[in-house]
Amino acid sequence: MAVLPAVASLCASGRTRALRERLAALVHGLFPPTCYLCLDPGQPPALDLCLACEQELPWLGCCCAVCAMPTPQAVERCARCDAAPHLFDAACVACRYEYPVIELIHRMKYRGELALARVLGTVLGHRLVTRVGPRPELVIPVPLHVARERERGFNQARELARYAVRELGLPLADGLVRRLRVTAEQAALPAAERQANLRGAFVAGAEVAGRNVAIVDDVLTTGATADALAAALFAAGAHRVEVWAVARAIGYPPAPAVQSYR
Repeated sequence: MAVLPAVASLCASGRTRALRERLAALVHGLFPPTCYLCLDPGQPPALDLCLACEQELPWLGCCCAVCAMPTPQAVERCARCDAAPHLFDAACVACRYEYPVIELIHRMKYRGELALARVLGTVLGHRLVTRVGPRPELVIPVPLHVARERERGFNQARELARYAVRELGLPLADGLVRRLRVTAEQAALPAAERQANLRGAFVAGAEVAGRNVAIVDDVLTTGATADALAAALFAAGAHRVEVWAVARAIGYPPAPAVQSYR
């Protein structure tokens, strides 16, 4: 008879899920998606971006498989990565950091227009379904320090990751990495100072040991944030670390090579 409460719980969970799905369908029917860029109808059930505008985004083409810097043809490792190796194993990025992607990211990140997280996160998810390589077991958004997140009111990487993982059918493993101290905003620093700004800023939990991990961020620029987070993950025993980002900033020098923990 002890099985009955568990069965009842599962039934209740199923009813709750069905109710959520019905409510979502009702809301989407009453408020159909509208493209944020051109105001044409969006893509059902709830993407505020039409297919034409999505196809015209500045998608990242051929690039280095490690750092996602554009290259004349796809390569496993570019000359920049040979000169200044990254700690992370690979990167998968959706778009170049150009208009209108840069505008959408800024509106989400600095103006708090969180509805754009669904647009950008889904765009990232659409790119990720075409990636090749080992399937990650943990998807971790780049964490903010609690004080910075309290000030901003949200973590943009977490909001993006929530929608990206839906396209892949993966769970979001939030809270496995902590930011130990408040750091200066990376975007305000020259490339040479970004690595020092983040040195020792993260610590990862034991849950990452032996796992393939993907970390999610809005923009991949010099790779300093990703390297600092990869250092913490490898120090905790992670097997592989891949970087997922909505956009790749072009024209920045790479971060200096960093110590490997593998």
